Amino acid sequence: MHTSTSARTLAMVLVTALFAAVLTLASGAGAASAAAKHCTGIESNSKVTAAKAIEVRQRSTVTADIYLCRKSGSRYVRDSGPFKARLGYNGTTADKREGDGKTPKGVFWMREGFGTSSNPGLQKPWTKVTRDHVWVDGDATKAEGYNTMQLKSEGYTGESLYQPKPYKYAQVIGYNEARTPGKGSAIFLHANTESMKTAGCVSMYEASLVKAMKWEGATKTQIVIH
Repeated sequence: MHTSTSARTLAMVLVTALFAAVLTLASGAGAASAAAKHCTGIESNSKVTAAKAIEVRQRSTVTADIYLCRKSGSRYVRDSGPFKARLGYNGTTADKREGDGKTPKGVFWMREGFGTSSNPGLQKPWTKVTRDHVWVDGDATKAEGYNTMQLKSEGYTGESLYQPKPYKYAQVIGYNEARTPGKGSAIFLHANTESMKTAGCVSMYEASLVKAMKWEGATKTQIVIH
């Protein structure tokens, strides 16, 4: 009788301990899951105020993870991601200069879209570009032209936007909107290039880019590169 009672007691103790361990693991997993659903990498940045934000979290010199973040109360919740992304072939910088091959760090507004194909679902102004379209770069002296889309037929020179691989779909990142010559131009979110390199833009696989554009829709959105 004594042996049987002790066995039952021991069994109850083991079951109770096992149940407590399961609860602890579940609680820990729940906390970790909750943390994973928030864009904690951008929430401390007071410049991030938009209803939606694209977080570009640098992973190596030339690679990054992208998360699509939506504001919920005082926090940003991850709607989707990570998506693999590529940065400038010389990495990133907080002091971008023309031709340095680096992606500018910071918080910027996402602007209009363009591409050699029709708009895939971005609900913002879209230009279907032709061989006549260029983005004025270099040390332009015409302040009204530098870092803007223009036409070769109107006398402008710059990077051709008729590039069906990277610029099938693209969106302007609002960097250097003061258009200060020398501070860098033509910073876009676009599809990956054949070489998987960019000269300062952020690129994604085409399917991921289309998902991001559809998610963004018409909502005012910021991009956070860090």
